[in-house]
Order: sequence, then structure tokens, then C-alpha cells
Amino acid sequence: MELNFKARDWHNWTSAILAVPLVLVGLTAIFLAHKKELKLNDLDLTAYVAWLPGYGDMSMAQDNKEIRTSLHDSAGRTWIGTQAGLYRLEGERVEVVREIGAEPVRDLVQAPWGVVAATKYGVWTLQGETWQQSHKGDAWNANLQPDGAVAVTIKDKGLLVSRDGRKWEAEHSASERIAALPSEERLAEKISLGKLMIDLHTGKAFFGKAWEWVWIDLLGAVWAFLGFTGIYLWWRSQTKRRDAARSKLPKETVHG
Repeated sequence: MELNFKARDWHNWTSAILAVPLVLVGLTAIFLAHKKELKLNDLDLTAYVAWLPGYGDMSMAQDNKEIRTSLHDSAGRTWIGTQAGLYRLEGERVEVVREIGAEPVRDLVQAPWGVVAATKYGVWTLQGETWQQSHKGDAWNANLQPDGAVAVTIKDKGLLVSRDGRKWEAEHSASERIAALPSEERLAEKISLGKLMIDLHTGKAFFGKAWEWVWIDLLGAVWAFLGFTGIYLWWRSQTKRRDAARSKLPKETVHG
């Protein structure tokens, strides 16, 4: 049997297949650059994407490496914060905190007026038996201050402080005092080769953090364009080849 190797055919088919991930990477890059404005994190698609192989069994029990924080509060309750939700341990019994859902819980702290949980999508407080979201935002950590207030660090907002778990106010004094230091006394951010590679990839090295979306949009649009045009050119080549093959056939074969 003779092996009929056609380099152009292999090239065309490979390009068509690779065009699909090219389009996905390009479009998703643009969406990620504007996820805050588009409120992408507010859209729950769990029920629609469970079929994707990468998500596997989404009901699978969590292992120890997913535990992020824990707290034994003043009421004798034990709380375990994980990458996918908050749990309450009571003896051998484990309860899921349904109010918080599957949010990544990063920190837990006991305040005189209740328990505070810092999560990826907001700050939650427990006063009594019910958890309630008291502030939205990407919360990194929480700590108890000497006066009984709780300070939480929110991405893009800085320090927020609450003395009752309901109202959160910005705490500017720390950042203002640091900014007031002479430039020679302030620590400069270390730029390693790894960080440079990331900043070149995201465009931060060219436009800064506030405008890196320009670089992402530009590259994402180019990638998506190349992907779409690649699919189109492949389709045209297949159509031309089919038409050329049909034109060589006898008319009665084509119509018959």
C-alpha cells in the first residue's frame, strides 16, 4: 500500500484544528481584561459547564490541601475555610455554610460582635446564627485590631475597617503615612526575571497596571482574527477543491 503524504493537506487540517483554540484564547483574553466591568464573576454557570472534562466530578470531596484557614470561635464552634466554601465542624458532624456557597474563604477572625470571613467575592459576618454578606469585593485577609474593630484588605480598595460588622469604612492613614516617607526610605518592588516575563505577557511593563487591558485587547483581537480567518481560508480551500473535483466529472455523474 502506497503512503500518500500531502504536506499541504496536513498543513490545512492542522491549521483548521489549531484555529479553534486560537479563537478561544483570543476572545477569553479580552473578556478577562474586562471581567470587572462586565461583572463576569456574578454569572454562575456551574449547571451549564459541569460536562467539561477539566471540571471532573464537581461534587468530589475536598482534600486537606484545599483548606485555607480555620477558627475556633467564642461560642465553641469550629469553622474551616476552604478553596470552595466554609464548613462548620461539630463533633463528628460537618455542615456546609450554604449562605456563602462555594466561594474561596481566605481568612477567618473572631470579633467581639461576631465572626468575620474574608472571601474572594466579599466579606461575610456571623452575628447570631446567620451569615450575611456585609461588603462586596475581593477580600485577601482579615485581622482583629486592639480596639475590637476588624480590618479587611480589599483588592483595589485597600484597608476597610468595621466596628460592628455592618458598616465598613476606608482606612487611609496607613497608606498615607507610607506614601509620606522619602523616596529613598521606601522599598522598591523587586522585579525578577519571572515577574518581567509576566508583565511582558500581560502588557503591564508597557502600559502599567491601569492600562494593561489595551495590550490584552490588542493581542486578543489579533489572535481571534487569525483564528477566524484561518477557519475561513480552510473552508474556502475545501470548497474550491470540491468544486474543482466536481468540474472534472462527467455532467451526468454530477447531476445523477
